[in-house]
Amino acid sequence: MARLPGVYPEIQDGGLGIVAPSGDGQRVVVGVSSKGPVNQVVGLSDLSQVPTLLGTGPLARAVADQLAYGGGQVYAVRAVGDIAGSVTADSGNPDSPAVSVSGSPLDAYEIVVRIVRGGAVGTATFTYSLDGGDTVSAEIVTAASYSLPGTGLTLNFGSGTYTAGAVYRFQATAPKASVSSVQAAVREALNAPILYEYIQVAQPTDAAMWAALDALATEAEGRFRYIWFLTETAAPGNDVDAWVNGRLTEKAYFTSKRVMIVAAWGEVVDTLSGRLEVQSLAARVGARISKNRVHVSPAWVQLGPLPGVVAVAPFVQTEYGKRSLFNNAHALALDTAGFTTVYRLIGRDGVYLVEGRMAAPPTSDYAIVQNRRVMDKAVTQVRQALLDFVQWHVDPTDLNASLASLIARANTPLRVMQSLGEIARGRVVVPPGQDILASRTLLLQVRIVPLGYLREIILDIGFENPFLAQAKA
Repeated sequence: MARLPGVYPEIQDGGLGIVAPSGDGQRVVVGVSSKGPVNQVVGLSDLSQVPTLLGTGPLARAVADQLAYGGGQVYAVRAVGDIAGSVTADSGNPDSPAVSVSGSPLDAYEIVVRIVRGGAVGTATFTYSLDGGDTVSAEIVTAASYSLPGTGLTLNFGSGTYTAGAVYRFQATAPKASVSSVQAAVREALNAPILYEYIQVAQPTDAAMWAALDALATEAEGRFRYIWFLTETAAPGNDVDAWVNGRLTEKAYFTSKRVMIVAAWGEVVDTLSGRLEVQSLAARVGARISKNRVHVSPAWVQLGPLPGVVAVAPFVQTEYGKRSLFNNAHALALDTAGFTTVYRLIGRDGVYLVEGRMAAPPTSDYAIVQNRRVMDKAVTQVRQALLDFVQWHVDPTDLNASLASLIARANTPLRVMQSLGEIARGRVVVPPGQDILASRTLLLQVRIVPLGYLREIILDIGFENPFLAQAKA
């Protein structure tokens, strides 16, 4: 192009080596709630937004825990709750007069109705609790029916004379999303133009759901989304050994490098309602992971115990408080099988994570979540750095010189991660002998040295006699 004499600037870009974001600590929570658009990503950054946008239910609880204990932003996707919750009356409830519960529960509740003043309906009074008696309502006059606020349930008082002190108990389970409904909600997150590290499925899950999540992770990887899934087991009953053995059997034929299954339940102070409830600890595990850098083990003791856990379930009430039936032998069995679980660390108060365990085979590089996070961050950022070089021209007779800027750009995310203490070191290698003219393809090898983690510290300690040492000399 002919030009007149002059100065013609050509402004370049990319010289600063700025690294693309990777979504560190960001997460999506999928589950069932009483409010919010279905199969649509909703962003939340403040705890006060949760009741307004999501109402109540497993999704609202998990998002609240993630915000309260992990901070940052949380993306939520309300799934179709196509598996209704149920209400079961305790076999020891008085037969006459009868109290029943109708409706469809919005969440899990341990309902206790206690008659305070005896008499007929309209004269007798009662209190109710949604958390097994830890938090009790004010005294209320009985009626033919009474709606339990915010639960989707109604108490029905049969005719007859009620006796003061009579107690009626009911167990309500939360609604759930089927595998197909979870898949639909997850795909909404996969299609959304947002960055995140993992997706939490906020409901008890089984091997069928785990397999579906593993398949979704593979699907995401095919779209160059490098994410993992966080989910939870079924709740324990009163027989802790049967529950542990059931989980071991369930896990025996499943492995995944991109699914974390939390096998830990406890009585906690509910973040939204303030009630004492038995809940999965998965959201609190996720919050801890999100709060810390990718290389930090969520089980690092210096981080302290999991917050807000009163007792690990199942437990029994004693005169000295609640005593957990879940012990360290159960914890070891679950950890060995590939679950993330909790244990008692002798010498420290509270409940600690054994390991941030992925459901991967024991020989996998990704058996611990911090290795999963480090690799996902590295592959995301190195790939982003290399996209500018697609269809770039190179000298096939001198690849090393021709690819110098490409290699430098690919190395930049690794150097940044090393400077942040997230990896020990990383490097990009161009294998020799590549025929770019024939293949039009460049093979790059990226190798990362991760950090090591001290699961055990062996303390070799004993006495010594300095005079014996002098005598030998």
